[in-house]
Amino acid sequence: MHRRAVSIALFALAAIGGYGAYAASRLASASGGGASYVLLFDKFGWMVLAAPALGILIAGFSKRQDPRIEGDRVLRHDGPAMLEHWTHGLATTLLLVTGIVLGLLFVPRLIEGSEAIGFVMNLHFVGVVFFLFGTFYWASNTVISSYRLSEHLPSKNAIEYTKRHYGLLLGMKKFTMPPEEKYFESERMAFILAVASTVVIIITGFLKVSAHVWDLSGSLMKTVTMTHDVATVAMLAFFLAHVFFAAVLPMSWPVLRSMFTGYLSLDNAEEEHRGWLAAIKGEEASDERAA
Repeated sequence: MHRRAVSIALFALAAIGGYGAYAASRLASASGGGASYVLLFDKFGWMVLAAPALGILIAGFSKRQDPRIEGDRVLRHDGPAMLEHWTHGLATTLLLVTGIVLGLLFVPRLIEGSEAIGFVMNLHFVGVVFFLFGTFYWASNTVISSYRLSEHLPSKNAIEYTKRHYGLLLGMKKFTMPPEEKYFESERMAFILAVASTVVIIITGFLKVSAHVWDLSGSLMKTVTMTHDVATVAMLAFFLAHVFFAAVLPMSWPVLRSMFTGYLSLDNAEEEHRGWLAAIKGEEASDERAA
């Protein structure tokens, strides 16, 4: 899967989804008088089931590439990795923004007017479709290549290594670190929060969408909505931390750039991810993790 093709496809689908949300929210004359707008959750609710199915299907046809050294750079993210990352990441951004605007926990709705509310609701629907596709595409890729999951899971020394990692960043020379892997221990710990939040959001989200089809009890939907909002706040905390440490801090810019190009410089890999680089080379790195 070519990385440029992934970028073009995502841009085109996002543009189509955004325009569709806008067009459907425009007030039109109703047959009985007055005006109404199309709510995509009602008209295209089937896409909430089709998006995960499509993610699973495409994952089955995706050809993955393992990390490798190419001259003075290292392939860190192949096309499928970029597709699942940006689909899930951009959809999460859209869902968080529209969810907050529509009202979250004790935050009141920030907009008024039928057209504005309809537009934001429809944008939320677009985010749901992309989010489900990206999540199930990633999950399917992980099932197919289960070793990719271990890259994200924290080790038994996760808390200690995280403390050392940030201690070194703050200039505390008393700390030492074993060679870092592809993902830092702090990223691995945050991964657990992201997965837990995603699972709860998807389950409660399916129930919320089901309410557009079936008559579910008010008490059930109240509990579902509260749980959905709490999981959203947890996802927001992860998202803000992820953006700060992965995009705002200058030390993270080489890795951020690799999410667009697929490649990390060999110098940066040797400096920041020596354990991962040694594994690619098939060498042994001095690493107390094995102890």
